[in-house]
Amino acid sequence: MVRAGSSLAVKAGPRRVAPRRQLFSDEAYERLKQMIITAELRPGTPLTEADLATQLGLGRMPVREALQRLAQEDLVVIVPRKGSFVSPIRVEDLQKIFELRLAVEGLSARLAAERIREDELRALEGLIERAGDVDEGSRRHVQIDRTFHLTIAAAARNEYLARAVERTLNLALRLLYLSGSRMAKVGEIAHEYRAVLDALRRGDGEAASAAMQAHIEEFRKKVRASI
Repeated sequence: MVRAGSSLAVKAGPRRVAPRRQLFSDEAYERLKQMIITAELRPGTPLTEADLATQLGLGRMPVREALQRLAQEDLVVIVPRKGSFVSPIRVEDLQKIFELRLAVEGLSARLAAERIREDELRALEGLIERAGDVDEGSRRHVQIDRTFHLTIAAAARNEYLARAVERTLNLALRLLYLSGSRMAKVGEIAHEYRAVLDALRRGDGEAASAAMQAHIEEFRKKVRASI
């Protein structure tokens, strides 16, 4: 029993508003991330909390939390006493980003070949089939490619690796939009998707890794040719 006047403080329980605030923070994060990746917000653009809150129809706190998360993913730069800005990007970043992608997604595919479930294999098959029905280079096309990579990352059953895959994938897609390039035609890369999927079905980690790296290397060449 705590006596009156005791220095021990009774801890307050979690506020009921926390889950709601988290939803707003997540919404701000996803929307701002999309705007940065697709180059709607260009490199170096100042990011003012008040202006973004008005634009997104959200409060300043969710926007602030979103900017902090995006800074951890190298999409935003927060400069003390100056503010937040969309991260700059340089031509030399291309090689560094794709070196990392080749490493983490090669590992992701290798582990996924050992751990992927049948329902995930079916989901990948469905993605490949749907890719043939979307407009070349459209945002839907990009989203299908992104989902393909993230599904394989999730199938690796390593959340740290999955986060690394998503981070480098976001940076690579940002390069795609900034370069003015477009995704390769589905007909041109369908065999790349299929090579990865077939290796996953066989449980062949080395083949899955090699096929994934070949796919990423072709993506890198396309972006490079447009810069």
